[in-house]
Amino acid sequence: MLSTYLVARRDYLGYVTAWGFWLGLLLTPVLLGIGILAPSLAASSQPTRYFTIIETGDEFTKAIRSELDSIAAELARTSLDPVATLQGEESERQQLFDEARQSGATTQEALDAAGGAPIELTLGDFVEVPPPARTAEALKPYLLGQQLIDTPEGPKPLFAALVVSEDGETIEYWSENLQSRALMDISRAAERKIAEERIFTAAGVSSRLLDDARDARRDVVAQRARPTSDAASSEVTLSDQAPFIVSIAMAFALWFLIFSVINYLLMGTIEERSNKIFDSLLTSVSLPSLLAGKLLAVLALALTLMAFWGIGSAAIGMFASQQLSPDFANNALTVLGAALHPSLIVPAVISFILGYLMYGSLFLALGSLCDTIQEAQTLMTPLIVLLMVPLFMLTFAISDAQSPIIEAMVWIPVFTPFLLILRMPTDPPMIEVFAQLGLMAVAAALILYLATRVYRAGAVHGAGVADVWAFFGKLIPGRKAES
Repeated sequence: MLSTYLVARRDYLGYVTAWGFWLGLLLTPVLLGIGILAPSLAASSQPTRYFTIIETGDEFTKAIRSELDSIAAELARTSLDPVATLQGEESERQQLFDEARQSGATTQEALDAAGGAPIELTLGDFVEVPPPARTAEALKPYLLGQQLIDTPEGPKPLFAALVVSEDGETIEYWSENLQSRALMDISRAAERKIAEERIFTAAGVSSRLLDDARDARRDVVAQRARPTSDAASSEVTLSDQAPFIVSIAMAFALWFLIFSVINYLLMGTIEERSNKIFDSLLTSVSLPSLLAGKLLAVLALALTLMAFWGIGSAAIGMFASQQLSPDFANNALTVLGAALHPSLIVPAVISFILGYLMYGSLFLALGSLCDTIQEAQTLMTPLIVLLMVPLFMLTFAISDAQSPIIEAMVWIPVFTPFLLILRMPTDPPMIEVFAQLGLMAVAAALILYLATRVYRAGAVHGAGVADVWAFFGKLIPGRKAES
């Protein structure tokens, strides 16, 4: 036991004292945050693009302006209460904004009336300018940047031009930017509304008919026969949905944590084998103690990661709760309560430990056979593919966690650590849960036993990648072992 502790302490201190560990620890949440916010950041950093419209009348021009104004109003409305927008609800401030807009107020005036932040709305992504020429041919130098137009930001090239034919039958969209299709989509939406207006007018029906129908629609309220968190109502609330949200988040976090830390086992073992450190270690401790110590060291490393991210998330949550509405804080507490419920946290902890033992011992055995990273890559690819399968299932589970394929794959021990958690909010039969946990425990013990044999062959007897291929070659019928 003392030998195991000494090996675990040596490896753990070796990991946590390396500057790369702390750099990765700090950068990982930052990079994840950037990845989540990247679409919003890209949209907010989009430069203002200037376009012009050429038509005989002003029907299409007015429709385009209305579409752009609606987009700006929707962004301003969302800024009043982003949480309510995400939940598909409508806050009191957003209702005030809508009332002001319906009374004819501009977006900025409606924002002020609703008590929004006293900000000045910036230029939109697309801004209309007077046409510098009246034909598509004459507009080409402006579209190519050979001639510039006057804008509030100074001389700029023309991004696009919309040309309505004199007979009004066709609309041409001219632009040298072949990737950005946002303005074209806005144009199509504007034309669709014009066509609806014509159809309704020809039929003698008010163009407000669709809006009235939209306002008069009934809401579809989710209910469930099983008792909900509120005994007086069967309506589905956040308290009922939180376990499903948390289970998916836990499964993703579990996969990411295991995938992150097992790499330390692989790299550390390859380094010790290539530097002949194994020989020195085996003169001081037994092979089982060495193996157990290394697994415990990286397990402690994973716990360090969880503690660091957990404390950081709690601190950010406490700060955010003071800045956001009380409803947001209450919702966060509801989700946190679901995450700490024994029906989720206990299977999650067991799944993490057994999953770590399975994959950790596999990568430890893999590292004991390789002297270089290049050698490890030949054996590592199948394991990486194996780990990617549950990740694909997790993305699928976001829309349907009770899919039959997930219920079937959860019985495969190497996938159970990640998929079992997804089933817990559906209250599966406990006999199935215990059976799956037991099967996973048996598989973990078997993999750990076989990994120990491989680790002994690599660490003590110097077996390598060539020996692995030779072993599998013997299993192929009709192929004789090389003499």
